[in-house]
Parts: sequence; structure tokens; C-alpha cells
Amino acid sequence: LHLSIRRQRQMCIRDRLIPAALILRTRLMLAMTLTPIVLFALLFGGRFIPRAAVLPTTGQTLRVVTYNQLFVDTNADAIIATIRAQNADLVAIQELAKPVSEQIQRDLKTLYPYQILDPSNSQGGLGILSRYPLDDAGMLEGTGAQRAIMHVNGKDIVVVNVHLHFSGISRVRSQAFGSLGYFRMYDTKGRLVQAEALLAESRKATGGFILLGDHNTGDREPGYQLLASELHDAFGEKGWGFGFTFPNNKRMGPITIPIPLVRIDYVWSKNGITPLSAHVECQDAGSDHCLLVADLHIES
Repeated sequence: LHLSIRRQRQMCIRDRLIPAALILRTRLMLAMTLTPIVLFALLFGGRFIPRAAVLPTTGQTLRVVTYNQLFVDTNADAIIATIRAQNADLVAIQELAKPVSEQIQRDLKTLYPYQILDPSNSQGGLGILSRYPLDDAGMLEGTGAQRAIMHVNGKDIVVVNVHLHFSGISRVRSQAFGSLGYFRMYDTKGRLVQAEALLAESRKATGGFILLGDHNTGDREPGYQLLASELHDAFGEKGWGFGFTFPNNKRMGPITIPIPLVRIDYVWSKNGITPLSAHVECQDAGSDHCLLVADLHIES
């Protein structure tokens, strides 16, 4: 009898504790699930709120594009078709290859009568295409950036096309753990110095200022924060989502990365030039970057 009573008590305790344990476990799992969702919403939720487009009644709209064409990609027909499709007023190209530059001069001269092309057989090629008159203003010291003055209906706008340094990530072998490989040398100091030079250049501009290109800089880095302190980030203010532009159809050995993972291409502006909209175009033209397209408003 005593054994029977004891077993009944044990069964009663078990029947009560097991559901309680399941409830506690469910709450724990719920908390563990909701915590990263809440953190994600707090950090990035604003990027997925639709931005209302307010079209100004005065001034002028300028469509601009930045495009790293990848210097080893010499499929000029596809690159030119990609540029044409954007119907832009201003195009900044990074890693401009010589064969592509030559064909742009031939095939896009009517659409973009004003061109400043400085191609290269390496990553240093740059080019600016414009529907509006351009004056070559030389290179910006310390950044390798290409400068021009664009004349838009009586307004002089400084245009800077930039391709900032890559961080130089390297893979090394650990001495302590034999063959174990790890990554090091991700250093943003060089780009921060370049960002300081670009910001200083923007402060010199008495008229409008547009900075665009491949910054190789994430929007969590000090260089980004520096530029964002005084310039308008077109996608950051008017885009929807993360705006990732790299890598585009990038292969790492046998693996293809299906979607871009970082935002490193930007359109910035100041001095009476503000963003109206911005979006990313990922074309299969051979580049490892997507295009960034932005509509900018020039105050009258």
C-alpha cells in the first residue's frame, strides 16, 4: 500500500513537472528566438520601411550611376548594354579596362558626349560619362580619385569618382596550431585617411558636390561614419533594404555566392543636392559588383 501511494505521488509529481518543464522550455525557446529578431528589428528594421518619395516642384532631377565593371571583364557589349539600360545622366565607372574604354568612346559618344576616361590594365582604371558638359579637374591627391566639374544649367557641380583601397585581407597559417588557417590584416586605417581627404574635398566645394564609386567600405566602418556626418548617403536615406552590392555572382572555388553580402558602393551628395531615390541593379554583365542607381535633386 505504501509503495502504491508512493508511486501515485511520484506519478502526480511527474505529471505536473513534465508539463511545467515543457512550458519553461517553450518560453526559453521563444525568448531565444525572439531576442535576435528584436535586435535585428532595432538595428535594421528601419531599412525595410518604405520611403515615401516626395517629388519636388522646383529644381532638377539628375540620375547617377556608379559601376565597378571589373577590369578583367572585357565583354564591352554587355557592359555598354548595362549602362544604357539605366538611362542615367552621369555614370562613374571603376576598374575601367582599356578595351571597354575604347568601345565606350565609339558606342556611347552620342548618348554621353562628355567623357573623361582613364582606363588601365589593372584595378586603377576610372571613367566618367555625362550628358552635361564636363571639365577635367585632375586626380585628388591621396585618394586616386578622379575629379571633374559638371555644368548643369548654369550650376557647377564637383563630381568625384573614387575606388578606395581594399583592406588586404590575408590568410595565414597558425604557428601554434599547425595547419590551422586563419585570417588577419583587415585594417581600415588606410581607407579612413582617404575618407578624410574626400571629406576635405567636399568642404572646398562652393557649389554642388557628388561623390560616388566603390568605397570598399561597409556602413559600420569609421570611414563611412565620417562621410555620413556631413554628406547625404543616397541609398542610406532613400533606399529600401540593405543595398548590398558585392559580390555579384562571385565564385569562391566551386561555390557560387548567390546574393550580394555587403554594401560597399555609394552615392554621396551635399550643397543643395539631395537624394530622391536609390536602388541596386544586379546585372549579369561579368562584374562582381552590382550597380547603384540614384536620383538626385538639384535645388534651383
